[in-house]
Amino acid sequence: MAVDDRFWDSIFQQYHDRLLRQVQKYLPTRDESHDVLQDLYVQLRHRNVDPAQIANPPAYMMRMATNLAIDALRRHKRNPLEFTDPAEISDMEGAGAQSVTPEQISADRQRLDIVKAAIDELPPRCREVFLLCKRDHLSPTEAAEQLGVSRNMVEKHLRQALRHCKQVLARHEN
Repeated sequence: MAVDDRFWDSIFQQYHDRLLRQVQKYLPTRDESHDVLQDLYVQLRHRNVDPAQIANPPAYMMRMATNLAIDALRRHKRNPLEFTDPAEISDMEGAGAQSVTPEQISADRQRLDIVKAAIDELPPRCREVFLLCKRDHLSPTEAAEQLGVSRNMVEKHLRQALRHCKQVLARHEN
């Protein structure tokens, strides 16, 4: 075992709990969080990074863990806009007390279709910003960097998108 490997093993063990808490901010399920930490450990071992070249090794590992968690989110395509099918809710354990009627299921599906259509109506750049921030969970700063625009422009597009979706939904509900 090389000296670098021993260093990374030691620091990984020392900061394991903090790394786990950081990853769980993005991936609340225990298995996914532990998978990300395993990926982090493997990457630390295979990158052959000299710890002497890293100004702050714990911060370096924290950034790697955060990036891996975000990558896992993207891989799983977690999308807050793709809600659980209301028909499946009634099949879930404990849902008996909150029985879902066919009318509610139909209304929820219609609302979802309306929101999806509203998103499709957005101007291309506005839609892209909205999806990066809401579907892909990028911060406005990250979206701005990826698109090569200012953070203020990203925030403007987000406000425009949310206002449009609310207006479209309100029109259909009245």
